[in-house]
Amino acid sequence: MPTTAGTIYDSPESGWVTAWTSALLVDPISREIIASRLNDLLSGRIVNSVQGVPRGQDKAVMIGEFIQCMRFDSRPAAFDDLWHALFDVAKTHGWTKVVRNDTYYWTEQWLLNTAWDAPDYEGEEMEEGLGYDNAWIMCAMGDARLFALGYGYSPFAWNALLDGLGLGDEAESDSMRIGACAQLLGAGNRIKLFRSGGGNEKPTPGFAGRYLDARPKKERSEWEKGGQIDWTSFLKALVDQQQRADPKTAALLKLTHDHLIAGKPDLTSAEVAEIIWPTPKEEK
Repeated sequence: MPTTAGTIYDSPESGWVTAWTSALLVDPISREIIASRLNDLLSGRIVNSVQGVPRGQDKAVMIGEFIQCMRFDSRPAAFDDLWHALFDVAKTHGWTKVVRNDTYYWTEQWLLNTAWDAPDYEGEEMEEGLGYDNAWIMCAMGDARLFALGYGYSPFAWNALLDGLGLGDEAESDSMRIGACAQLLGAGNRIKLFRSGGGNEKPTPGFAGRYLDARPKKERSEWEKGGQIDWTSFLKALVDQQQRADPKTAALLKLTHDHLIAGKPDLTSAEVAEIIWPTPKEEK
């Protein structure tokens, strides 16, 4: 990929991904505003003091690197608008499949290993007492919202959900329990539909919306049985894990269980973020 020496575009590590993130998420934000800013950056224009893509850069590669390396530690509430904007832009340029694959890579980057507070964490050494692994939680939440909005779901997010509920192959932690709750609050209905074999009866032309094809009707009954078994195990795990969690996480597990039992709609990214990372009273 061509580079321009001495600019933020030397490499993702030089800071351009962080700069784009900041430029895209300056208030006010909406799906349309983020898409407009992203198009401007891809066209080389300055957006909120950030210079856009230099001439000669491959725009598809740039948006792919942005997705693969992005972090939203400070703005998890913005995921819904961000996902819509990214796929709106991708659809315009014919990059939908590429962008979807990039979101898989992004999820793999964060969820391949367990969270840093897990007993079997295999990443770099972490100091004790760092609290929850918020980046891990946000990725789990972000991919769940990606699924709920109709843009696909990563196997790494599915495995993270099972692990967080104590139903997978890895030892769970409070961060992983919180990540599982974030997924079920933000995409529980979508996940239930998926595991029950439901979805669109007809393929969605061009993808970029409502991506969940139903299983063939002859298979539906068997899938529905399996889905009900999954759902029952999820509800039981949300109760069982309360005994293993710290008080804050236990309260979230109970809230998630009650939300699912009540049959409430999936929450937006802003609603999930407010539950997990509530806004301090003085900022409201």
